[in-house]
Formats: sequence, structure tokens, C-alpha cells
Amino acid sequence: MTDANQSAPEDSPGDHFDVPRQINLPDELPPVEPPSAGMIVQLFLVPAIIVAAIVGVYSLFGKVASQEMDWRQLTTDVRSGNPHVRWRGALGLAQMLDADAQRGTKGQHLAERPEIAAALAGLYQELIERESPSEEELKQIEFTSKALGRMQVPDQILPVLLSGMESHRNHDVRKHSLIGLAMLAGTLGENPALRQNSRLIDRLIEISREGDPLFRHQAAFDLGLIPTPATTQRLTELLEDPDQMVRANAAIGFARNGKANGLPVFHELFQEAADWKLNPSTVTTTEQEAIYFERMLMLLNSIKAVSQLQPQLSAAEQAALAAEIQEVSTSTRDAVLRTEAMELLHRLQSAAAQTVKE
Repeated sequence: MTDANQSAPEDSPGDHFDVPRQINLPDELPPVEPPSAGMIVQLFLVPAIIVAAIVGVYSLFGKVASQEMDWRQLTTDVRSGNPHVRWRGALGLAQMLDADAQRGTKGQHLAERPEIAAALAGLYQELIERESPSEEELKQIEFTSKALGRMQVPDQILPVLLSGMESHRNHDVRKHSLIGLAMLAGTLGENPALRQNSRLIDRLIEISREGDPLFRHQAAFDLGLIPTPATTQRLTELLEDPDQMVRANAAIGFARNGKANGLPVFHELFQEAADWKLNPSTVTTTEQEAIYFERMLMLLNSIKAVSQLQPQLSAAEQAALAAEIQEVSTSTRDAVLRTEAMELLHRLQSAAAQTVKE
């Protein structure tokens, strides 16, 4: 038996270590150089681009697929018995219509979908049937009327807008229906659906004869978007309307169709506008805000109308307009109006200079 106090042999495996051989190192190590740009690109950027491309392609196809599913689901939601679900569906459809329109020919052409038009028209009809809509419901009516105006399915949209224009409807319902029609006319463009709808034209002419100037000037604006012999005759009569906004909208309607019948109205408006001295900083009350907005809208639309007519106006007419527009641009403190006025003034002055050279 081995004595516990006996020392282990010196060459015991447990106590044996190999002594490393001495390595001769150089006195100075080579300098450490930072990685080159090419190396960083190879190591990090290129793989990142590849991964991003894969994710992008996956996301693109996933987005297209989800959009195709979403508009159908939202259309179903608009028909829901739950008012919250129904309204969320309408908001979602309106947002999709805007986004799809921005994509142009690459979009899904949602504005041409009869299913969407029918769902929105049904919602609008339900909203306008309420005798005394709440403030929230009026906001929904306004929003939905504009969504209808973005659609390109007139056979679905026109009947409900006509229903909203009926004389027994709420004042705001009628107003928003007329605005929705104006948007629809702009959306349809050269589509003859409106011009061929005698019921619509007769209804607008009736509204243009009502006592409320708001409805008369809205009807005048809409009539200018639907050029027919009947609408032209009525617009001619409206050039003599006692309300300035009605006269201006009738003149703008003629200009939109390349006719200078309303030129005397524009002269009158620009001469009067120089005395308005429009200044947004002076608007302090709701009433002043309404007047300011009406005058600004009337002036901006009239300036655009005269810009369309400018090439066909005589030198004398352009010179007279230039003097009036210069007074407007000098008197106003509204940056938007001044910019639009200066642009028209430049066009009129350039045309006059060209005439002198010739």
C-alpha cells in the first residue's frame, strides 16, 4: 500500500507539462489597415441589397393580394348592420379610391367597380333619409357625397345624388349632393352620361331658379359642367342674376367651354375686388371667414377662367383685364391670390408685347 505521505513520482502524467518552444517574433508588427470600401460593400451592403430586394418583392405581391381582398371586404363592411363597421368601411374605401387614383393606369381602377359604387350609394341613400341628421351624420353625408363624386359609375351614382337634391331634403344634404355632382362631372370628363340625362338637367335648372342664392350658384356651377343647349340658355339668363356668385359661376361655366359670354361679369368682379383689399389677418369672426372664403373662391376661379379665355381675347380686352388684375394683385395681402393674379398678369402682358412686335 502506498504511503499517503509518499510523494508522487516526478514524472507523473498528472504533473507533466510540455514547455512551448520559444518563437522568435519580429521587433515591429505591420500596421493595421482599415477595411477598404470594396470590402465593406462585399461584406455588408451587397447582402443587404439582396435581402431587401427579396423582402420588397414579397411585400409587393403581398400588398397587391391584400388590396384585392381589402376592397371587397370593405364593400361588405359598408353594408353591415353595425353603424361603426359600416362607417369604417366607407372611410377605408374612400382612402383606397384616393390611393388607387394616384397610381393611375397601374392601379386597380376601383372607381369603375359597380360593387363599390352600389355600396356607397346605398350608404348615402340611408344617410339622407334622416329628417334631422346630427352633426356627426352631416359630416358623414359630406364625406360620402365626395366619395361618390370620385366614382365612374354614373348609372349607380346619379340616382342617389338626384334623390339628395330633392326640395324636401335637409338644406345641407342638398348642398352636399350638388357638390358631389360637380365632382362627378369632373371625374367623368367627356363621358356623355350627364349630358344625356334630361331629368338631371331639368332638376338643375329648377334649382337655379330657387330663392336661396347658395343653391342658385351651386346649380350654375354644375350647369357649366354639362354643356347642352338647355344649360347654355339657362347660363345666359344667370349672367344677369342679382347674386354676384351666381353670375360669376355662370361666366366661369361659359369660359370652361371656351366661350367669352361672361367677360363683362369678370370685368365687374375684378374692378370691385380691388376695393376688397383681401387680407387673411383681418378675419376674426365666423361670418367674416365665410365672406372671405366665398370671395377668394370666386376670384381664383374667375382668374383661372380668364386664363383659359386669354388666347381668344382681343388686344383691347386683354389690356383692360391686365389693368384690373394688376389692381387686384396690388391691393390683396393674400399670398395665393396675389400669386395667381401675377401669373395671369404676366400672361396678359406677354401677349400684349407679342402683339406689338407683330
